[in-house]
Formats: sequence, structure tokens, C-alpha cells
Amino acid sequence: MKARDIAILPLTPLADHTGLEGNFILATGGIVTSATATLPLGVILEGFTTKQKDSVGLPNFGGTVKVKLSAAPGAVVFGSYLILDGTTLGAVKLDPGTGTARIQVARALEAGAANELIEAYLVDPAILA
Repeated sequence: MKARDIAILPLTPLADHTGLEGNFILATGGIVTSATATLPLGVILEGFTTKQKDSVGLPNFGGTVKVKLSAAPGAVVFGSYLILDGTTLGAVKLDPGTGTARIQVARALEAGAANELIEAYLVDPAILA
């Protein structure tokens, strides 16, 4: 039996997510707090207070989304792979391609600068080393 046509879930947030669109979220309803250990469920498409439910886009969403770049995202250009950023929790930055454990979550469809929302498509989250 089919449950949904589009991979968007309603999820009750643990805290007020108003204005946090584009940030990655855990299955518990909390914003991602680790950039190296916990795989996110998806990205906040519409954020609300704890009295409502966020709209969360899953990696197999089937469309493009807006993701929030961190305060120091690096040189993000069209086609860049994006990873969770450990200092701006829930936001993303340029994947350097090497280094310590990192979680790849999306691919940029446009260039962007610090704290911007950019268009991207979600990839299945993967812990890379």
C-alpha cells in the first residue's frame, strides 16, 4: 500500500524551528548536533514551533530543496558536494574531499556564500573518512 507520493514528513520539533528552513534534522525532531557521528533524517522545508509540525524533506524527496550554508562554508559552486558543518549546527559547507569523518548530505545546484539558502538536491547521508 502506498503511503505518500512525495517524501516529505510532518515531524514535531524538539524546539522552535521557525526560520530554520534548510537546516538538517534528526529523526527525534532535533537539529543535527554532530557533524561526524549522527546521520540526519532530512532537511527542514518549513520550520515551526513545538505546537506544530515541521515539513521535513527526505533524501529520496524527488525534487530540489534549499539548504542553509554555514557561517564559513568554503567556496561552494554548482556541483559541489556538501557536508554537515560542526560549528553551525544543521547547516552545511563544502566537502573538502578528504580529512576526518564527515557526513555528506547534498550537492549544490548553485554557488553560495555564508549563511545563504541555496538550491541543492539531497543525497543519502554518508559518513566519509
